[in-house]
Amino acid sequence: MAQKLEQGSLALLNNVGKANFQIEFLSIHGMTENDFSKYEADWETDKPTVVAIFTDYANRKLKGKLLLGNFPKEKYTVKAIVNEINQKGNYDCDIVVLGSNKQVIAKITGVRAKGGVWGTKLNLIKDGAENTGKKFGDILKSELAKSKK
Repeated sequence: MAQKLEQGSLALLNNVGKANFQIEFLSIHGMTENDFSKYEADWETDKPTVVAIFTDYANRKLKGKLLLGNFPKEKYTVKAIVNEINQKGNYDCDIVVLGSNKQVIAKITGVRAKGGVWGTKLNLIKDGAENTGKKFGDILKSELAKSKK
């Protein structure tokens, strides 16, 4: 299934400059994030790097149309809900845009990207973060452009 704008529009994000970014990991290798962190001891150490890779590559693709980062005082939050990271580091996630009252403004489902080819579990997850971040940024940029029409 390809990504799809399920709800709302990204029109409100045009010309805001930057938005808070959050990421939520629902399932990693078939486990909750908490269970995965017990199974993979390095997860807590590597998670900030995974988030940074994801955010950096999304921002590269956005090319200044919108800057995502740790901006909790911004009016809008763009949230990546990672439904699953499989054993190969492939990601399946949704994009949710929240307003200042945490109301859902827009939702894009079915954002998928490949992980790595070989390496440790965490290296595959990092490869997936790079590829998914790129796709995430491309989709946001495309939806922002569509919302201007």
